[in-house]
Amino acid sequence: MKKRLICLSLIFAMTATQIVPVAAARKDEVQAQKSATQSKLSDAQARVDELQSQKSALMNQISSTQQELVSVMTQVNMLNESIQEKETDIQATQKKLEEAQAERDKQYEDMKKRIQYLYENGNTSWAQALLESNSIADMLSKMETSQKVYDYDREALQKLKDAVQAVQDLEEQLETEKAELESSKQEQEGIQQSLEDQISSLKSSASDYDVQIASAQAQAQQYQQLIEEQNAELQQIQEEEEAAAKAAAEAAKAQNSTDQASESSEEQNTQTAEETEDSNSDAVTVDTSEEKKEEDSSSNTEETVEDDGAADTESGSQENETAEEDTEEETSQPVETPSAPAGDNNTAQEDQSQDNTAAEKPAEDVSYNSSIGEAIVAYAKQFIGNPYVYGGNSLTNGIDCSGFTQQIYAHFGYSLPRTSYAQAYVGKEVSWSESKAGDLIVYPGHVAILTGDGGIVHASNSAPYPKGGIKYTSNALYTSYVTIRRIAE
Repeated sequence: MKKRLICLSLIFAMTATQIVPVAAARKDEVQAQKSATQSKLSDAQARVDELQSQKSALMNQISSTQQELVSVMTQVNMLNESIQEKETDIQATQKKLEEAQAERDKQYEDMKKRIQYLYENGNTSWAQALLESNSIADMLSKMETSQKVYDYDREALQKLKDAVQAVQDLEEQLETEKAELESSKQEQEGIQQSLEDQISSLKSSASDYDVQIASAQAQAQQYQQLIEEQNAELQQIQEEEEAAAKAAAEAAKAQNSTDQASESSEEQNTQTAEETEDSNSDAVTVDTSEEKKEEDSSSNTEETVEDDGAADTESGSQENETAEEDTEEETSQPVETPSAPAGDNNTAQEDQSQDNTAAEKPAEDVSYNSSIGEAIVAYAKQFIGNPYVYGGNSLTNGIDCSGFTQQIYAHFGYSLPRTSYAQAYVGKEVSWSESKAGDLIVYPGHVAILTGDGGIVHASNSAPYPKGGIKYTSNALYTSYVTIRRIAE
């Protein structure tokens, strides 16, 4: 019975020792898979961070473009109001013109009748004047009066003609100004449409980023779930190792107890045999003593081997437990996700903020260089008469208002942005009373160069010169302006 128990214990111990190497190999395999999954998770999370950063930059661009769109729409509304005012002025001028023309025609008809009367009755009148006159002085006085009437009619008619011409000139001027406003409005509406298309495209890109971010987040979630499954498997392997180690320890303990019981039984049997054989001969006694010594030596050897095996088993169990504790510590450590250095982002934002501040902050007061301003005006006037082309960039073959000012100032080494909206923020702002020749005046949707005599030189509209094209306009305040910027100092 005891031998059967010993055999079963040995079989169980051998089985447990075979399970441990298999579990250790699987544990190493799962650990390697987990490391690979953690690397993929880190890559997925880094991709999410990158996409979110790109989307954030895109949203900032959308916000900036929307602000520009609001400004352009405001300018379009201002231009619509200015156009309506011009139309009202034109209607009033047309009414004045009709009245002046009617008065001129009436005066002309009256004068014709008087001239006709004098012509038809001229001889009689002269003779009658001679006969009815009391003296030559009286006659000359009457003749002088007739001449004055004639001269008055002629002067009055000329004044009416001049008044009609002045009204006609005013009407043409108002029509020209209206055309310029409509051209500016058309340009701003083109910019507005472009900005709206740009915003639509940016929003579409933002939606694409949302899809990509959602996909990357879903992938990261899958990796996270896989890591949890691998952690669960590692936990199961650890529990199996602990169970195997515990079983091996119990088997070793049972084996040790069995060996001790067997040794005790053999000692009792030996003692009984000695007592029954005391009557035997000395030779037999000597042989029995030697056999006893051999048996004692054999028992001690077996006990030593068994004790060493139990110690080895316990040592292996302790090593397995130490390795499992290390595995638990590694498993419990959180997965670190790489992220962009906060310091670098802050530095980039500070640099960008400083650049924007430097671009928006007006320059300090500097004395105005009149020679440069006059040179700018003189150079700009060289191109008067050349055509206006929306979006054009040729001072000779066609250019629009902002392109004209950009290239004129560039000739003197001053860099301006391409659009009228952006040009409204360069240089130093000055008031109308402080403005000088060479300053940039910004209207709603239009820009021009002040000439210093109350006028402007600018690329006006697509009408043929002198109504359109690059031309000089004597009244810089033909409509309300947004700002005046001093570029050359």
